[in-house]
Amino acid sequence: MHTELINIGTELLRGHLNTNSAYISRELTNIGIEVNLISTVEDKEKLLEDFFKKAIERSQVIITTGGLGPTFDDLTRDIMAKVINLKLVFDREVMHNIAAHFAKRNLEMPQENEKQAYIIEGAKVIPNLTGTAPGMIIQLKKMTVGPIIIMLPGPPSEMQPMMKKKVLPFLKIRYEHKIRKSIMLHACGLPESAVEEKIRDLIRIEKKIGGLNFSLRAHGAIVDLEISAQGEDEILIDEVLFKIKSEIYQRLGDSIYGENRETLEAVVGKLLNRRKLTLAIAESCSGGLIAHRMTNIAGSSVYFKQGIIAYSNEVKINMLKVKKRDLDLFGAVSKEVALSMAEGIRQSAQVDIGLATTGIAGPTGGSLSKPVGLVYLAFVSAKKRECKECRFVGKREKIKEEVADAVFDLLRKQLITDKN
Repeated sequence: MHTELINIGTELLRGHLNTNSAYISRELTNIGIEVNLISTVEDKEKLLEDFFKKAIERSQVIITTGGLGPTFDDLTRDIMAKVINLKLVFDREVMHNIAAHFAKRNLEMPQENEKQAYIIEGAKVIPNLTGTAPGMIIQLKKMTVGPIIIMLPGPPSEMQPMMKKKVLPFLKIRYEHKIRKSIMLHACGLPESAVEEKIRDLIRIEKKIGGLNFSLRAHGAIVDLEISAQGEDEILIDEVLFKIKSEIYQRLGDSIYGENRETLEAVVGKLLNRRKLTLAIAESCSGGLIAHRMTNIAGSSVYFKQGIIAYSNEVKINMLKVKKRDLDLFGAVSKEVALSMAEGIRQSAQVDIGLATTGIAGPTGGSLSKPVGLVYLAFVSAKKRECKECRFVGKREKIKEEVADAVFDLLRKQLITDKN
């Protein structure tokens, strides 16, 4: 079965982030439908018409996102109706839902939004619970086996609930699929090549076992490893995945910090909670990113008490009690200053653990002895003081992300190995 996604919007070709393809592809793959083609098309009438005609000729399932709004450049509905030779008909229920959307927000509905109440004749309407553009599912009657055309709005907050609640259940019922299951493991502290080397022989068995796949993706200091299996016997799939996962844990050890949707900072938060420990962070080169990620977790105020961005030497001296002599002797980017910062924040916040970062994120500020990417990460508790020297490469934002990942991983490994 040939399945394709068409993302519509000129802005998507001008550098705006498009997450819809990744989300839809992942969700379809999880129910056994492989996506064969993904396209992005600008809002041009002739171009859309050509794209839709070719899609209908080659595909059994077509999913479009975008172009269902009320403005002049929202052409998806009209062009699709023209291509499949069906009328647009006014739907009173859809109009009521659009009006209610504005009424709930105490806003007057613009007249332009009435356009969205016109639905392609015979389409099954997918209600929009967070916006105004309804989705549509169209089965072309003249075709014995599809194609099925699914039209969804572009904003992810509107598209994703429609996909989850209506589209996926519809496709599950319509098509017979093989069972597909996957596990995502997350590792930190190892480069992607090292992870691949440790599990290379496991990846090779992919060729011997049909329906088994591995994929690696590196971002920041983290490597995501996905193992997926597909077949008709669910028990066998579970057994294969469990066996492979267990073997990977054996080989990667404590480099693996979590599974599936777990984040590094959430895992650290659970460890702090479990051990009833509190934390404060002094950041220089990471500029508050570590505190930002920590406070993204609901309930983190239980264990995270304070964060200071000590970007200048004056702040390091006045707020963290770093000795001026150490700054003069060793420099702000040094093991000695990192440990002093961590101890200073631990004492001032009166917490169990102090963390600190100091380094050169670039692109300027480096030297032969202290190049861009040199960073010191410090951990201090009542019983232990540890400082790690790291060398990161890349642009400023990438280095900051890797610093945050490395700090969380340093803390995680301390929490699972030591009694602070």
